[in-house]
Parts: sequence; C-alpha cells; structure tokens
Amino acid sequence: MNNTQGFNTPELNGTFNNWCGNCAQMNDANSDGVWEITIQLFAGIYEYKYSYDNWGGAEQLEAGSSCTITNGQFTNRYLDVQEDMVLDVVCFEECSECIP
Repeated sequence: MNNTQGFNTPELNGTFNNWCGNCAQMNDANSDGVWEITIQLFAGIYEYKYSYDNWGGAEQLEAGSSCTITNGQFTNRYLDVQEDMVLDVVCFEECSECIP
C-alpha cells in the first residue's frame, strides 16, 4: 500500500469476485509492510485492482502500462492464471516493486 495513505483495510477486487468491495480483505499479519491475500482461482484471465475501505479509494492505473488492460473506460490489472502462482510485490498504482 505504498504510495497511498489514510486507509484502514486494503482489499483485492476483480472479475473473480464481481468487484464486490470488501469481500477480499488483505492483511499484514507479520507487520512487514506487505499486505497479502491468498485466493483460489480456476485457470483463466482475470482483471483486478487494489482498493481500500469498501471502495473508499482505489488504484487509478495508467492505460498501456505493462500490467494493465483497458476495457472501455476502466483500466485494471490483469492476470492469466494457468497454474499455482505467487504475484510479485508491487506498489499501489504501479506495475513494479516500490523503491524506498
């Protein structure tokens, strides 16, 4: 959640949960500053983005970035799931890891 402030609960929203708001809350159980969540998905392509506080705020992603796809007026992250995977740590609203 680097690059954003003033949130209580980060969430993961996407086509896998019908953009439900606070259905997929993330946690930082080990207090390392990296918010995490584990979700089981079937193989396929998904769109998603990080948000917080039941859509109180959400990423505004740049169209054409390496991790995004744009459908109409919405630019989201995308993921092609083919097998078990762990996503790289990224900054809020960026496609890459945060640089301290």
